[in-house]
Amino acid sequence: MIELSLPSGCLENAVYSFLGGADSVYFGLKDFSARKGAANFSISDFKKIRRYAKEHNKKIYITINTLIKDSELEKVFDTLKEIEKYGCDGIIVQDYGVMRMLRNYFPSLSLHASTQAAIHTDYGVKAMKMIGCKRAVLSRELSIDEIKEIREKNKDIELKVFIHGAMCYGFSGLCMASFYKTGRSANRGECAQMCRTWFTIGGEKIFPFSMKDMDAGEKIKALKEMNIDSVKVEGRMKGNEYDYYTALYYRALIDGNTPDDRIFYTFHRESSDGYLSYKGPGHNKLITEDYTSHKGKEIGSVTGQNGKKVKVSLTEEIKDRDGLMFLLKDGPYKFSAKVLSRNEIILPDDIQIGYGMPIYKISDSSMNLKKINTEAMKEERERIDAVIKIDDEKISINDKSYPISTQKAEKDQKDNVIRALEQSQSDKELKVISYENNKNLFVKLSEIKEARRAYLESFEAKDEKTYKAVNEKQSGIALPDRKLIEGEIYPWNEDGILIDGVTYITLCPITFDEEKKYRKLEERLKEIDTPVMIGLNNAADLYYASKHPENSYFIDVYLNTTNAEATALFKDILKDSLKGIYASVEVKDGNLSWPVTPTLTKDYTLPYFISRSCFRHDSLKKECTSCNKKHKYEIEQNGKLYDVLVDNCMTVVKEKSAF
Repeated sequence: MIELSLPSGCLENAVYSFLGGADSVYFGLKDFSARKGAANFSISDFKKIRRYAKEHNKKIYITINTLIKDSELEKVFDTLKEIEKYGCDGIIVQDYGVMRMLRNYFPSLSLHASTQAAIHTDYGVKAMKMIGCKRAVLSRELSIDEIKEIREKNKDIELKVFIHGAMCYGFSGLCMASFYKTGRSANRGECAQMCRTWFTIGGEKIFPFSMKDMDAGEKIKALKEMNIDSVKVEGRMKGNEYDYYTALYYRALIDGNTPDDRIFYTFHRESSDGYLSYKGPGHNKLITEDYTSHKGKEIGSVTGQNGKKVKVSLTEEIKDRDGLMFLLKDGPYKFSAKVLSRNEIILPDDIQIGYGMPIYKISDSSMNLKKINTEAMKEERERIDAVIKIDDEKISINDKSYPISTQKAEKDQKDNVIRALEQSQSDKELKVISYENNKNLFVKLSEIKEARRAYLESFEAKDEKTYKAVNEKQSGIALPDRKLIEGEIYPWNEDGILIDGVTYITLCPITFDEEKKYRKLEERLKEIDTPVMIGLNNAADLYYASKHPENSYFIDVYLNTTNAEATALFKDILKDSLKGIYASVEVKDGNLSWPVTPTLTKDYTLPYFISRSCFRHDSLKKECTSCNKKHKYEIEQNGKLYDVLVDNCMTVVKEKSAF
């Protein structure tokens, strides 16, 4: 059964998601969340929703999906230790260093690769499995056919697919717009949403990067049929009504029922099914047409006006206090409905509305949800892993033994014994991870419960797990100034460039034909008669490199390396074939003690966006007929110029001065 996963910005959101029909929720704690603007969860909130989810047969996932600095590694470790005490169903991670930390220190916590890791190919998924991920959250830019191909080639790892909510213009994890424009890093949970702002081209003011929201709708059935494990809704900052009614909507679609369309009155931009129907040139346009925020649902139009009284023709009824909106030339006009009759309303202001003007309903006064008393919710108990052994006249729980009376059992006792052991009324509980009763002995449940009580009362946590900073002997070479090895137009250069007797090849971080990409690389390697260094820019490249240790590699800028643990993971995978590393462009500290000596990128500037959206077709609304698939445009915002390059329907946006 496909899992429906909803976002939660706070504890109350999570409960309403479950009440609406979600199978799981995902949320961030106060630190290391990609949505710093959300309220996020305290440890107490986490413990409450953990207990609620277990009692209602639901799941919870915790996001630690930002890039982590060296100075933060110990705090991440302590956070994971606290999570481990109570358990969760998965940790969603972007940073490769956190992946290594989870793999080495917290094997009981299931590792999930975040969409921030830009996983969009077969090899990318295989890389996540190689690292130890149980699940990969795929990039939003994939079509149904591409997802199906990845599913068919990767049946031994869980896949999660984005189905609803805000779409980013650039690939998640590779977008640098907010960082360069405002100093707020999207990779650190501080995105300023530059893609929702205006630009000018040819003197015309447009919103070229504001994507339509995604609404997979009936496409969810295709994902269900191809055995996708989980589908994800976006929106950790959108509130209770959004979570509840979106859960209702997709619960109905998954179960084959008629969906509840009140979803349009929570938060709903102009929408499409994103890239799910993507077929290349001529696809449905993905950029919003005239308004970049919540648009609700068009329910009619104006048929006349007399002062503040407006006559309307409606496709559905409206009530007093419903939220309505007209999109006027100077912007949206929003107001609370005051209804005179089915076809007449009163405006709060003396404002002229044109004949035929569409009317949008943006909220429904009957949909407001009651507050939930989250203070009264009970917290999850601390979980203690237990190894159980039953022998003649005794039961052992980990390192302690208790006397019991035993006799030969007629039936297997395992389920009853484990159930009795895992029940608890204290602030701690046992989690049986190993059970041995080789003689199939019968034990009185009262004695089992007494042994459990005695063990929990005597238990003293042994805080043996401590973080040891990576302290490996440094290796690696100093790489050239990053600008010297970029291509003529883009930061990557798959033909290579010769510097001091070495040819540096840098692979593109995005590809939708990886067989062609690596075949081209191998053909190019045969042509080069100098030593070669190959720059890796995506998880897929890591997997390819692990299978070809005969080459020499360096970690390039798009793998976003910000800490020693990440470097150690790359060294674990590539071993001696890893020769050097560029630190993330967001790293400015020059005194870094990493297993592979990093080369800083100094003032090197990456593109603001790399997008699968075609600027010519989606943003400028031009048709694809007679297109030569290569275009260059210049746009402006507040006196600053940007170049926009379109190559085979892909778009790259960069500061004018950076070309």
